Amino acid sequence: MELLKHLQEVTQPITGGLQNIHALLINHQDPDVASNAGYIQKLNPRCMVVASEDTWRLIRFFGLKESRFKPVESYSTKRVVMPGGHQLTFVPSPFCHFRGAMMYYDVTSRILFSGDLFGGLSFSQVLFATDESWEGIKTFHQLYMPSKDALKLAVSRIRNLDPQPEIIAPQHGSIIQGSDLVRNFVDRMYNLEVGMDLLKNREKVENYLGAVNEMLAELERDASFVGLSDSIARWNNDGSFTNVISFVGNRVSEFKTDPPTAVKTLVNILRNSAEPEYESMVSLIALKSLVGRNIRIGDILPPAPTDQDLPDYFE
Repeated sequence: MELLKHLQEVTQPITGGLQNIHALLINHQDPDVASNAGYIQKLNPRCMVVASEDTWRLIRFFGLKESRFKPVESYSTKRVVMPGGHQLTFVPSPFCHFRGAMMYYDVTSRILFSGDLFGGLSFSQVLFATDESWEGIKTFHQLYMPSKDALKLAVSRIRNLDPQPEIIAPQHGSIIQGSDLVRNFVDRMYNLEVGMDLLKNREKVENYLGAVNEMLAELERDASFVGLSDSIARWNNDGSFTNVISFVGNRVSEFKTDPPTAVKTLVNILRNSAEPEYESMVSLIALKSLVGRNIRIGDILPPAPTDQDLPDYFE
């Protein structure tokens, strides 16, 4: 009952009351975005649920009424005019990240409600995305999207919308606002390798795994770096979906995103958990391990130290 009361309170200023909600548009079945539909329908039994048939097969277990379900497949034109006059277009985005995922485009306001597509990880509460938001978006998709082919199909459908969206509003992360930023992120998404694409090139992954575990082994041999095991244990036991690396003991067993991003994350955490005088040591040992395996440094590491700072093994 407390949850239902809270739901009414937070929606009242926006909708004027749940009785004014005519329909719920559901992108896919995950409970973090779909389970509230059951509560809303209890408070407003006349409320329709609109989703793909694939999504309905699972969300119906949230207690939704089959008599108040409208499949998007039943709309022959794949569009509808809402009570307020806005035209809504249905844009399928299969396997991004669920088979029945469906985006909803408000043509009148030029807002694309994209579901998990273009969602991102973020440790800030910034409502609107900037160019710096891309790294969190990239990581989220590499964790949860199955393949580049699925992304290319969805992105192609976004590019074919007329007029083009000026805002992309995902279910996670920040709102992407402005034609230039929308176009920039759409172009980046089209070529992003995710999921199975990252697993195909296993030799590359194994090379990165070897490099980071060499780095960790060398750090362990330095008695002054006493916080290493504790830092890894705390990070590994976090349990949040933001973790991009899996550990067994003090060794990396798996990257959940592309290797450069994962290694950069690990190095930053180790540098931040070390005493200030050992931060440079972490960077230097990481540099040695990566260079020793012919891995491009790129932006994985902070700026290299000067020649006089290099330890013996670089001379």
